[in-house]
Amino acid sequence: MEPTSWLGLVAVMVSTLGSAYGAWLGRTRTTVHEVPADELPPAPPQPDGTWTVSPEMYLWFQEQMTQLHRRMRALEEAERESRGRAERTERLLGLALVHIGHQDERLREAGIPLVPMDPELIAARDSR
Repeated sequence: MEPTSWLGLVAVMVSTLGSAYGAWLGRTRTTVHEVPADELPPAPPQPDGTWTVSPEMYLWFQEQMTQLHRRMRALEEAERESRGRAERTERLLGLALVHIGHQDERLREAGIPLVPMDPELIAARDSR
């Protein structure tokens, strides 16, 4: 065999092994073990024969509530951001439809008929 074919084979093997090692390393180093939202970690055991709450149970409850509030804040922030993005998109689409309408009128006045707009676009433009 020629040396170039061996070199090509070695290059393919090295790149394949490197990719496999990189994938394995990335998977083991970046895996986040997060508890599903609907499943809580087990609570610390409660002392038998008592109605009082142990300090461990109280701390566990505080941690759960802190995590819940943190998740709620993150969800509220994401909702606010998506609403703002939707409002900007709606405003820009409205401006685009108005602009298309003006261009259509100008071209019709000049005697150049524009390709007919889709009925849904016409209805959306006229609803503004």
